[in-house]
Amino acid sequence: MKKLAAKHHPDIQHIRAVYDPIKDWRMDPAGYFLIRINPETDELEAGLCRKDNTIEKKVNGKTAEEVYNTVLKHVTLLPEHAAYLGKELMKAQIARELGLPYIQDDPLELGVLKSK
Repeated sequence: MKKLAAKHHPDIQHIRAVYDPIKDWRMDPAGYFLIRINPETDELEAGLCRKDNTIEKKVNGKTAEEVYNTVLKHVTLLPEHAAYLGKELMKAQIARELGLPYIQDDPLELGVLKSK
């Protein structure tokens, strides 16, 4: 498949990306997700919680795309929470594929790959 090159309009607006995880964060009314790689099934797992880390809904799948699209069919999320969910699920999928440990909200330990 041929990729198309983007054309840049001369008046394109450039926006500098900034994000402060303390000042910009807000709780999603839908709740929050606990994400992991299920050790028994080797699947990605996203559990929706509303309080006390008690999971009310759980979505399992082989790929990040399967899981986040399924979540979005069943739960209405703030856009930034949906983006976060996709980012964390993709990070979990990469960790699983590379045999790295996955800890939600922590960076992947890519240095482990250099020592292998």
